[in-house]
Amino acid sequence: MLIPPNGNIDALSQNPSETLKQFNALLHASATALIRSSIHDNLITSWSTGAVRLYKHRESEALGQPMTLLVPPELYPEAEAIRARVEGGEQIVNWPTVQITRDGERIDTELSIFPVKGDAGQVTSAWTLVRDISRQMQTERDLVKLRKYTANRLVVLETANRVALDILASRTGVEALRHIAEAARTLSKARYAALGVARIDGPGLMEFVTTGLTMEEEARIGPRPDGRGLLGLLLERTEPLRVDVLASHAASSGFPPDHPPMASFLGVPIRRGDVVLGSLYLTNKEGGGPFTEADEALVQALGAHAAIAIYSMQQLSRQRALLRSLILGQEEERRAVAYDLHDGLTQYVVASHAHLQTARRLQDCGDPVNAKGDMAIGMDYLEHAVVESRRLVNGLRSLTLDDLGLAGALEQLLQDEKMRAGWHQTQFIHNVEGIRYDVSLETTAYRVAQEALTNVRKHSLTNRVRITLLGEKLDTGQEMLRLEIQDWGTGFVPEDKLRNTERVGLHSMAERVGIIGGTYTLQSSLESGTMITALFPAMKPAGDEF
Repeated sequence: MLIPPNGNIDALSQNPSETLKQFNALLHASATALIRSSIHDNLITSWSTGAVRLYKHRESEALGQPMTLLVPPELYPEAEAIRARVEGGEQIVNWPTVQITRDGERIDTELSIFPVKGDAGQVTSAWTLVRDISRQMQTERDLVKLRKYTANRLVVLETANRVALDILASRTGVEALRHIAEAARTLSKARYAALGVARIDGPGLMEFVTTGLTMEEEARIGPRPDGRGLLGLLLERTEPLRVDVLASHAASSGFPPDHPPMASFLGVPIRRGDVVLGSLYLTNKEGGGPFTEADEALVQALGAHAAIAIYSMQQLSRQRALLRSLILGQEEERRAVAYDLHDGLTQYVVASHAHLQTARRLQDCGDPVNAKGDMAIGMDYLEHAVVESRRLVNGLRSLTLDDLGLAGALEQLLQDEKMRAGWHQTQFIHNVEGIRYDVSLETTAYRVAQEALTNVRKHSLTNRVRITLLGEKLDTGQEMLRLEIQDWGTGFVPEDKLRNTERVGLHSMAERVGIIGGTYTLQSSLESGTMITALFPAMKPAGDEF
């Protein structure tokens, strides 16, 4: 063999002439890259056929050249340190490093270096056995990429799971879209991300959620975009768009004041079949470089899940529109009934009429004393009829909702119930003076308060009641309306009441709130009172309302 197993190169020196012939034969026959170099000046003295194939230097080009011919400049210090160890008699086995070929290509290699001693026992040269491990290193790099890709795929799958959960738990779908936008930002290493949902009834955006911006930054920017410029262009495309400098694109329409600067851009349409439902927008790649094809592929994978969330949200929007029209139709019908009751006969009116008729007959018969008594009773019944008629009308549709809005109507409702029940202390707290909401929201909130106050009057035995109506904004930026009705009465065990299917009022309140996308909470305990909380999306009135 060429290199003895014990690494003792001196063993080959017993017959120098024969050894030289062996080396020369092996150098030219071996496919292994084998190089001999002197120690004191580090020059190449032998160059095998395998070295020619690996480094692409012919033997005549390599002989007499320093070993640094094969070393990248930044690795010179490392190579010199290895040479010094070999000069001290140390064998170097399987040392991984990078070397360069004649045409400048960098190759991954593994070197085993064996010192050769002269007659004086000092190291005079060294044999270097070179193994090309480029394929092995490339395989390892591919594995790293595969692991990274797998990790990214896990993020995509995790996002898909969150989307599914959000669609089930959230009726608006906005949080699902926000999760997708944030996942796209993470995968593509973007500073900012947004997801726009195309309008169903025309051009532009019906929803636009962002990630990467602080709430203060969003507030300074102002209103959300309506789908012009590049945002609108993506709604017309079916293929992704990558732009190195956003402002340089012909469709760019600039930014509003106080908008953070944005350079690199990646836009990915969200499609369901051939229909574009919206787009994902990514800007400002980390490190300042452009977005890549890999970024594009990862964001496209998320787009499929975004399509599900957007489609579900659009379907929900259609369902809400239908429910709204049903509620409006129902309220119109009830309003008509309310006016009929207002003008019709009630038991109080009948009783009043009878006593007034009697009073007139008595007066005609010359009995003014008894006539006066029946007149008083008739008038008393008539007064009750007026009060009851007003209550019945308000029970079907509060006319004060039209005139005073939700806050004013609830304030009047509380005062009316206070007079009927004889409560000592009532309180109405709100921050929505003069603000109008969608008629379905106002009607639902009024009905919930009305039912809750009726229950308080009939069952709680309290003297203290409070209504709270507050406009709020969630951390996500979504505007909400909170309604609370609280009493300090006898209370009850909610589970016992809710199990009773005859308790229609408690169930109807929860159903009303749920129909328009709100959440309903009932809290009560014995001798501690009851609080009902309804949290609604703050739907603004349509253009033709109020």
